This record gives sequence, C-alpha cells and structure tokens, in this order.
Amino acid sequence: MNIFIVTDGTALPLDRQQLVCRMRNAVAGADSVSAIGCEVIGLDEFPTLSLAEGDIVIVYGACAQDADCLYGIADCCERSDARLALATKLPVFRTDVPDVAYPTAIDMVVRDVARERRLHVLDLFAYAMSWYMREYESERTQLLEPVEGGRRFSAAASPMVTSFIARWLVRRYFSRRHIADRLYGASMYPEMWSEETNDEDMNHARDIGMNAVRIGEFFWSRLEPEEGHYDMAYLEGLLDRYRARGLKVVLGIPTPTPPRWFTLAYPQSCIVNADGHVMQHGSRQHVCTNNPDYRRKAYQLTRRIGEVASRYPNVVAIQLDNEFKCHVDMCFCETCRRLWPQWLQSKYGDIEALNAAWGTSIWSERYDSFADVVMPEATPFAHNSSLDYAFRTFTADTLTQFASGLAQILVEATSIPLTHNTSTNFNLRNYDLFDQLDIVGFDTYPNSLTPWMFPMNLGLWRNLIPNDDVLLLETCASHVGYTGNYMLPHPTGFLETEVFLGYASGLKSFLYWLYRGQKYGVEQPHSAVMTAAGTPDIGYDDVLESQRLLSRQLPFLEETEVARSSVAMVYSDEARRAYNVESGGIYNFKTMVTDYYHALSSRGVDPELIPENADFTQYRCVLMPFVRNVSVRLLDKCRQYVAQGGKLIFGPMTGDRTADMTWNTADGNGLGELGAWMGVDDVVQYLSADPRTEAVVTVGDAHDALGGLVTMFRAERSLEYMTVTSDVAAGRTAVARHDGAVYIGGIPAQADGSAFWDALVAHDIAPFDDDRAFVQTGGAVLKFRRDNERHADFHIANMGGEPACIEVVKPATDIDGAGIAPGTLELVPFACVLLRFAK
Repeated sequence: MNIFIVTDGTALPLDRQQLVCRMRNAVAGADSVSAIGCEVIGLDEFPTLSLAEGDIVIVYGACAQDADCLYGIADCCERSDARLALATKLPVFRTDVPDVAYPTAIDMVVRDVARERRLHVLDLFAYAMSWYMREYESERTQLLEPVEGGRRFSAAASPMVTSFIARWLVRRYFSRRHIADRLYGASMYPEMWSEETNDEDMNHARDIGMNAVRIGEFFWSRLEPEEGHYDMAYLEGLLDRYRARGLKVVLGIPTPTPPRWFTLAYPQSCIVNADGHVMQHGSRQHVCTNNPDYRRKAYQLTRRIGEVASRYPNVVAIQLDNEFKCHVDMCFCETCRRLWPQWLQSKYGDIEALNAAWGTSIWSERYDSFADVVMPEATPFAHNSSLDYAFRTFTADTLTQFASGLAQILVEATSIPLTHNTSTNFNLRNYDLFDQLDIVGFDTYPNSLTPWMFPMNLGLWRNLIPNDDVLLLETCASHVGYTGNYMLPHPTGFLETEVFLGYASGLKSFLYWLYRGQKYGVEQPHSAVMTAAGTPDIGYDDVLESQRLLSRQLPFLEETEVARSSVAMVYSDEARRAYNVESGGIYNFKTMVTDYYHALSSRGVDPELIPENADFTQYRCVLMPFVRNVSVRLLDKCRQYVAQGGKLIFGPMTGDRTADMTWNTADGNGLGELGAWMGVDDVVQYLSADPRTEAVVTVGDAHDALGGLVTMFRAERSLEYMTVTSDVAAGRTAVARHDGAVYIGGIPAQADGSAFWDALVAHDIAPFDDDRAFVQTGGAVLKFRRDNERHADFHIANMGGEPACIEVVKPATDIDGAGIAPGTLELVPFACVLLRFAK
C-alpha cells in the first residue's frame, strides 16, 4: 500500500519516513497491509501515477482550489479502488486579528467536493487552529517561524504534524470504528447528587440489566472550577466507580455550559440575537462557539478530558458537546461580524459575483465590498432570501469548524470512537460534522400519536456515513417536558416497540434521558427511569420489559446484519435551511419529511432516508422531495441512475430554487435543467388551499386535492393513472413522466385516505420494494430487515394503539421457532413480532 501526497509545493511539515514507521506500527498484523510506502508528488505527476487498490491519495495545497481538478482525481481514484482524502490548508497564524486565521477559498472547495463525493477531509486547518488556541505562547514559539503576514509551522513542528496525520489515517482507514457491545442504559448527572446517591444509582442501573451510562456533557465547572485550575481527579473517580460495576461510559465533552467565571471574564463571548440583545448566563449554549476565548478554553479542557479517557477501557465513546444548535441558531456578536465577510469572500471570491448571485439590484441592496454585507439582523421587512440563506449556511459551517477542532484534539489524544448527539431539529451540515467523527449519534423523542417519527430517524441516521453502528444517545422512557411544556406519557407497551425496532435497525445503544429525574433546573417534568426521589418513574416497568425483550431478540441480532430497503427518500440539510428562509408561513421541514415518510410507511413502504451524496444505485427507487436546489452534478447523477434502470420521483418543490435561494429561470422554466429534462415548461407556483382554486386530483372515480405550494406546468408526458387540474392554472398539470423519472408538483395536505398517495405508491413505488415479496405491512406497523446467508429476518412492531393486520407472503417462523403460515396475521397494539424467512 502506498500513500501519495499530491501537492503544489505548499509547505507541509511532514517526515515521510516517520509517517511510514508510525503507520507500520499501528497496522502491524493487518492482513490487508503487507508494506507501506509514502511519496510526495506534484499535481502534474498524478496523471502518470499507477494507483492500486487500497492506496491512499491525499490532495493538499493550492492544487485543491480547482473543483474540476478534484473531481477528476476522485474519478481516477474510484476507478482504481484507491482511497482519496482532501486536506484543508495549514494556516498562517496572524497576530493582528483575534481570530488568528480564517479558512480560505481552497478550504471551502475542499469541503464542497468532499461532501458531494463522500470523501474524507483531513482537516489540517482545524488541527492547527486547535493547537494554536490551546497552547501558551511559550510553546507556540518553539514550533513556528515568521512568514509574510504572520507565522506558520516550522520544520520543528514536523514530528507533531506527522504523528497527527498518522493517527488520522489509522483512525479513518484501518481501525474498526465501532462499538463492540449493544449498550442499554441512561444518562446520569453525578455532579447533581451526593456520592451515596450516585452509588445507589450505579448499583441499581447494573442490577436492572443496564450496561452503559452517559455522563459529562454539562459538568465543565466541576472539571475547571476556576480558570486554569483543573480537577480531573473528579472525572477519574467517576470512571473508576463505573468501571468497578461493569458499566460502560459514553463520555461527554461539556462545552455547552461554560461556567459563570467564564462569562464574567469574557462577557463579549455571549450570544447576540438578531435584535441585538445579549444572551445572559443561566442556561446552556449561551456562548458563541466562534468566540476565540471560548474556543481556547474549550480546546484546553477537551485535551485534558481526552488524556484521561484514553486510560479507561470502559469509555466506549466520546460525545462532542450536546445537540449543537439546539437552543440558538444564528449569532450576531462581534466575532461573527468579523467572520462573516471572510466567509463570503471565500465562497464568492469577488463581490460582483455575490451581487449577481443575490440580485442586489433589487431595493438598492448592492454591495461594494464584502465588509459592507450586512448580517440578517432586525429590519423593517424580510431580508433578501439569498442573504438569509447564506448566513444560515455560514452559521452551520463555522459550527463545523469548531467541532472539527474538538475532534482533531481527541484524534491526537485517544483512539476512542467520537460521536455527537445530533437531531433533525438543528441547523447543521451533518455529513461535514460526522466526517470528522466516527459514529453517528442522535437524539429523538417520539410520541405515540406520530409513531412513524421514530423509525424515520432510524432510517435516516444509519445512512449518513459509511458505518452501520449508530448510537441513540437520548430518548425518553415515557415523556418529555420542561417547566414551560408538559407532554403526554407513552401508553404502556409503546416503549418496547422503540427498543425492538431500534436494535433491529442497527442501533448499538439505546440510552434514556435520564436515569434519575431532575430535582433542579427547568427539566423536572421530564420523565426518567427513576424519579428525583429515587423511586420508579412512570415508564419504569416498560424499561424493564424492554430489556427482557432485547434479551430474546439478541441472538437473532448477533447472527444477522442490517439489510436496507430497496426504496429510499432523500433527506437534505440544505433543504432544511431553505425552508427556514422560505416557509411561506406554512412549512416546517421536519414536519414535511415526517408526513411524507408516513405517506409511504402507512402504505407498507418503509424507505431508507439518504443524503443527496448517497449512492443511488444501491436502491431500486429513490424519492427526492423538497430539495429546492438540484445542482448540475446532482442532476447528472439522477440522469445516470435512471439510464441504469432506477426509478426516480422528484417533488414537490424539487429544483425550483437556485443554490442561492433565488427563483430558477434556467432553460426558460421555473425548474431549470431539471424541468427541461423532465419535458415541462410554462411553470407557475401558487398556494393550493381554497376549494375554489385548489389543484384537483382525479384517479379513476376517486378525487383528491393537492395542498400547500403547488408547482404546475405543461408536460410533454403526464401520468397515465392520474390527472391534476386547477381553474387558475389554465390547463396546466402537476405531474409529469420522463422515462423512469416522475415529477410531482404537489402532495395532499393529509396522507391518510389520499387517493393521490394510494395511486402513486401502487403504480410507481411499491413495485420496487423487494420486502413485499416476504411480508406486507401498513398503517402504524413498521419494520426493519436483517439478513444472513440463509435467512431474511423482519422485526415488525405495531406502534399504533389499535389492532392491525399484516400479510405474510411466504412461510416463516417466529422468535420462538413456531411456524407462521402465509396469510393474514393480526397484531395487538404495540405487539413486537420477529418473522424469519428462508432465502
């Protein structure tokens, strides 16, 4: 195996011999690696390179600024089965700005190409920044040398940088980043309780069959009670006590809760909202993650936690922060004000390119420099949609930069897998975030009124990165709640369906929030395994029953692997941002996706949820709703997929906006090149909500209506089984077909009882669902499949409160080995059934 570093001569303090030596020691004994070599080559040499399967190519320096060049290198590596990583640039550290350095246009191109092609980013920029910010000047000067504009790493930094790159390569390409055991447990907050109470909780958790706890995400003040004074013995004592009881630990990095001493010393670090109000200490996530003082302290603490964790084998994962962007999305502090024009310049390069993309001739919005571009603060009316969308993307990007800094520190300090508890609620670029981590973790708090939200999350997070291990880090035993919002409890038996489907889908952890209820703060009404008084909470019996169910399910899980559906729907973080900009006063992206998923699952199709950068060819049918911008490269991928026999369903609102959230007018229609390919033109959009003007659907003798923002057009070919008409649309339709692709310009406001959805699923989706050859479900019955060479196992749960029926197509056996004949099988409310079919 060879490592090729492609560069243009940009300084990279790397010792090739030491890199090879470290790699050989790290992967000694690996059957797939017989020898390791390393070469540094110029970009002009790459076309003559003879790549072999398993080789690693790293592109670094100015040669990475040409996106087309990077795509060409990616194509070459793919043909050779070589592995490609794109590296961000080591910065020049400046002393004239508090932020020290800014990402460049090269770094932005690297991330954009890596995101689209599902490549790893070797984030040397974040690595260097996290080192510089956490070290004292006396340490820095030993490894830096002066250059024009500031300082950079000198040759003296070569051993440190080489060691980091070696650890990064091993983590990304050679170590199995997984959790060995299935974890069942809860979050504990030992900082809130006495040692006696903590001992009681640890013992009881072990005694009821739990094997894992999650701690640490908020206890910054216990580890650093005064600035620069650390008490890591507190953490060591906790980890010792959990280890003594055989409890594995998911350890949090407590950066969401800077202590009061921090906000007193650095008041300028606090979040500023769009109205200019400064967020005060007293909650969490009250400090801007871009603030350099905050980053310095967060990086210093993270390094110490990583060093401690590396000594404890019962620490099975490290969780960065807690629910990034949970409480505050955009910030308008002075740090963000400095970073914003720098980000714009990296993205657009020239101010005239920004003016053209945003259409700033409107309302005299034209800008003469990037420094002139305002942030979307309070204004008499709405901001330009392009500016609003760009600032939300800037917010997500800078958050990723902070998280990446935390990750590189931990890569350097430990080999423990890294994760984060994300959610569908937050403004993130999840692929970029988890590319710097190892295992996807998420939180979800489903309710029994919309139970399909839970399997939707399972189908989403297991497809984000190429790692089947997924961690559910927070969910409730019964109900969520805080002092401002009481919520309904789960019906008895509902929790078991979550646990049963969760582990079947590939979860490696199912952790309750929380173990002992909160006595203080604002989340006292939230359910727990045990109340604050130490007695069983309302969901306690279901927690125990779920553990018993898991013990019966476990043998089947151990001998099978996750088998994905042949149908997938695209979930887009970019679309989520787009609907925050243009909601029309009616749209919430999470609700839209959940309702769309329900329209399919209630008709027996349980799709995967995949990002835009996923490999579509792994599925027979791909649905792409709500993706406002379809780039040229994404459209090319769609065309190739259809040409290879795939079924593709676009819409609603797919392709109707540009990358800058302007209206799409390319090719003379409102859907751009996508519309031209689909054979539609004369595109209009309007709100279909009034019986006098709504878009009416006719399917045979049945009628339906589209709701929300409807796209109507003239189509070269419509759907044979459905017509859509509207009195205000002058003969246009809302459905079109081109070869194996379908465009739907709208969907009904309600999926249940919808003739539109019945027809679309029956004609253009269900025929591509391979699972229907074994079992057919619907309603609130959800399923996940696992396979081995001999069997196809379906883990099925009735998540609804009413009896339901499924159709068993082939002979099967159940979890006890009893035979199940083909035919109708009735499921009582919250029943969990395992059907094993012979292949």
